[in-house]
Amino acid sequence: MRVRRFARIAMFLGLVGCGAAAPGDPSAFPGKPAPTKGRADVAYIAIGPRALLEGIEPLLVHREARGLRVARVSLEEIARPNGGGAPSPEQIEGAIRQVASDAGKRLRFVLLVGDAPGYGESLDGSSFVPTFYRTKIHYENEDIEEYAFLEANVREEDRGLLRHMEGSYATDFPYALAHVGAPGQPELSAQRAPTALAVGRVPARTADEARDFAKKVVAYETARPERAWRRSISLFSAPARFGPVADLLIERRMTRVLDEQVPYDWDVDIVFPKAGSPYAYPFPELGHRLVERLDAGALIAGYVGHGSPMFLDTVRFNGARYSTGNMLDFAHVRIPDGKPFFVAITCSTGFFDLRNGRRSIAEALVMNPEGVIAAFASSRESHPYPNALYGEAIVQTFVEERAPTIGEGIVTAKRRMHEGEVPLAPLLFQSDPEELAEEHLGLYNLLGDPATVLQYPASAVVKLAGGPESRAPGAEVAISVEASGIPTGTALLTVETKRSVVRTKVPGEAELEAMPEEQAWEVLRKTYAAASDKVITRLEGALHEGRAEFRVKLPVEAGEYVIKVFAGGSGQAATGHARVKVEKP
Repeated sequence: MRVRRFARIAMFLGLVGCGAAAPGDPSAFPGKPAPTKGRADVAYIAIGPRALLEGIEPLLVHREARGLRVARVSLEEIARPNGGGAPSPEQIEGAIRQVASDAGKRLRFVLLVGDAPGYGESLDGSSFVPTFYRTKIHYENEDIEEYAFLEANVREEDRGLLRHMEGSYATDFPYALAHVGAPGQPELSAQRAPTALAVGRVPARTADEARDFAKKVVAYETARPERAWRRSISLFSAPARFGPVADLLIERRMTRVLDEQVPYDWDVDIVFPKAGSPYAYPFPELGHRLVERLDAGALIAGYVGHGSPMFLDTVRFNGARYSTGNMLDFAHVRIPDGKPFFVAITCSTGFFDLRNGRRSIAEALVMNPEGVIAAFASSRESHPYPNALYGEAIVQTFVEERAPTIGEGIVTAKRRMHEGEVPLAPLLFQSDPEELAEEHLGLYNLLGDPATVLQYPASAVVKLAGGPESRAPGAEVAISVEASGIPTGTALLTVETKRSVVRTKVPGEAELEAMPEEQAWEVLRKTYAAASDKVITRLEGALHEGRAEFRVKLPVEAGEYVIKVFAGGSGQAATGHARVKVEKP
């Protein structure tokens, strides 16, 4: 959407926010949604129109088979006490609270099965699952040029949507607090500050769409993949355009986060389309590269940059604009194996109440049967400061700690965003940091099933004979690998540089602009390939009883290196690493 100056900083740093209203009064729900007997052990509620609940039923059966007691609550049951019609968000909130009155702290997940009504669509007589609306904060220093660019590309009948976007934002966050103050449950009182419920929405409009989504999640969780996408994190970003000094600071911070906070068990690939960056990809091919990379599979994929409901940012080079991706590109996504959890640290890509049933980027990716497994995105314009806090919270929660489910990880990331701070950053803007954090709790929503378990690889143990001491240049070292969960299979061992090391000459922006266009793209392509390749040595060996042995010759150049291992076999995968320092005695 409109892109403010500071939004660009956040792109490299973070995600979410806090916000939302206190849970509604229990009296807002005048009647029982369904019999509550036997709900003392309910952990998971699915709420939606009866037809969509029937479509999603294979997923609910799968959840029960995995040990989660599921309560199915239809909108028709909720609305009946009022003589029919569509229930209000407050009534749905009340239905959740009633289940919580029986289940107490056992209740952890809420799945909203159904799309929210779009701008101008009537809720009455529909099968929509309504959402809440909260007043939007107006940010300072908004980018008028980019807002005008968006407005010029919106159809005439949707111009009113822009005004709608300015004044309020859609949020499912109040549902996460529906259990607070549930009658008969002292541990859920507001004074006890109970953990928020993990809430996700499947924006389906038909039973077939709900059924396709259920099939995708069940297939994802029951598969036994052995491919290396299970250790892959793919990041797409866009230039901050704050000026040379600020941009340099942002990029250095990103490099530090990748070097120091993301464990080297993970493979991380980056596309950063800025002339002069080693990770700039040929600008006319950015949308294709985005789709190509998603299709290859990853555990987590993220976009950090400017965005809108149906367009990502544009890159400027030599007087021309190039799209980093849009809905037409995303329509081609076909991920056969390795459907990632998609995190969009940007504005409005999670706008799940567009008019006339049209879908935002995040919705389209989630509802695509061959698309991503879930998405976390903002429903309106977001601010760089809480976005920065979100980014670090996402890395810590999902990459370092490996959250047990996507929904519970989001609950933790939101809490960390709300409690976090970036020293001195509030001096760069006028908005109240606490108000921004509250808003961003609600701005970002999870599209997908909150109980989804990501296909994290197991941990492999990598040991160097002689311990962690430094080695002489070119020394040969014996390395043992232990992947106890994989009795037979293969182990891929690589010796790699640190992520911050670039082993190629990087042309500057002026140098690229002076080249003929096709030559500039070819130079970018070769530079990107060389900069992205951190591997110095690659070996493959067999696993016997979960163990493999290697003898490796270390690099001749002094420096810090990483020995990484990916093991696969027997329907399992494991990854591990060890660091080694090469220096003269």
